[in-house]
Amino acid sequence: MTNKKRLNIVLDIGKTNVKLVFFDSKSNKPAKTYITKQVSKKKHSVDTLDANYIYQWTLKILEEQSQKASLEKFVCTTHGCSLSLIDEENHELLASTDYEFNFSKYEKKFQKIAPNFEECNTPLLENGLSLGQQLFYLNYTNPKLIKNTSKILFYPQYMTWKFTNKFTSEISYVGCHSHLWNFSKNKYSSLITKLKIKDKLPPIKKAWDIIGEKKIGSSNLKIMNGIHDSNASYLYFKNSNIKNFTLVSTGTWYIIFNQECSIKNLNPNFDMVANMDVFRNPISSIRFMGGREYEYLTSQLGVSSKTKIDKQFSVNDYFIYPSYASGGPFKIKNLQLKNYTKLKKEQRHYLICLYIAFVLNFCLDKINSQNTIILDGPIGKNQTIMKILATLRSRQKVLKNKNEIGTSFGATNLFNIHKKNKLNTLVIKPHKDKSIFDSYSLWESNIYKKKLIKGD
Repeated sequence: MTNKKRLNIVLDIGKTNVKLVFFDSKSNKPAKTYITKQVSKKKHSVDTLDANYIYQWTLKILEEQSQKASLEKFVCTTHGCSLSLIDEENHELLASTDYEFNFSKYEKKFQKIAPNFEECNTPLLENGLSLGQQLFYLNYTNPKLIKNTSKILFYPQYMTWKFTNKFTSEISYVGCHSHLWNFSKNKYSSLITKLKIKDKLPPIKKAWDIIGEKKIGSSNLKIMNGIHDSNASYLYFKNSNIKNFTLVSTGTWYIIFNQECSIKNLNPNFDMVANMDVFRNPISSIRFMGGREYEYLTSQLGVSSKTKIDKQFSVNDYFIYPSYASGGPFKIKNLQLKNYTKLKKEQRHYLICLYIAFVLNFCLDKINSQNTIILDGPIGKNQTIMKILATLRSRQKVLKNKNEIGTSFGATNLFNIHKKNKLNTLVIKPHKDKSIFDSYSLWESNIYKKKLIKGD
């Protein structure tokens, strides 16, 4: 065993792609990565993600790797809003729910028992983007299913249970826009009592707690409790040499965490929610689907991320206005894009970048960001968006994180929760031309005139 490479493992379950990443336990550098896709199937008349398939896929690879290496620690991190139902005989009744299913079909009925925003800091969200709304839907449409449920497991802890046969919960997942947590009293919300499910929720353990061991080959693999994915990314920065920051974590979603914004300042109309970090500290956040909107707009306007930029035209006559994806502070309008076809490709690409930067700036204003801004993820490849943003936020330091952290690498902090991370960042310098301020002011003014804000 002493001659074998020692590896820690992160199972990173995204909404589309699933990654199993092996890290050298000494250097914490990735040694091997395997990728598969989520598999959807219908069960009990709802859309589910085949969680057992992911477990079997993971187990097979772990067994293969155990022949070559010593497997040390394992942790699972997943996207939010997915749960499993397990009966008294440890049978899977449902594993695991797909948040894109229409769990909000009976939203008006749910509204009657949902905790108010002041209690749970979660607005009413579309589809299944609230665990509370999912549980209400399942109870309303299939009460027998909930009655037969002995334990409700969240996605990371489903995997922990599969490996250890032990039931747990974890705070970053419970507190992720779920309607299940009372942030002011730091306990489960009133919805738990109304749905009569308190006894079905396993005890909350720390994300980095070792829940049990799994014998795989000659390795005794230590299984950790697990964590919500964007909280895994945030954890890496929380444990870094930068103490006071706003994190802009980008991908399909742009999720903005501001440590300095009180949860009392959150406004449900802007898709602002409180998250909970692994240390039980609430974090104010606001989000929009920046990655998805960028992909949609580039596709519709016939450009790509490699298209050059031309800003030498009357930009203010061609603003793009929200919104082209669900989530975020704006209504979905899918406004007409035909007017842009007469512009050059380079000009169209600039307008898209301008739009993403403007929405991001709007969100930063709403979450009262005045500290250092850290940009992480795919946004770091788009100089245009970053430069526009740095110009608009010229009173703040705007940093690009050079080494994209992402969920998998962030989750490695759970292998050593006290480890301090030194970030490798680059300062994004603003444009000297300040006309961008006037453009943003006009764009923002028109947002309100056109009544594009949710709740208007």
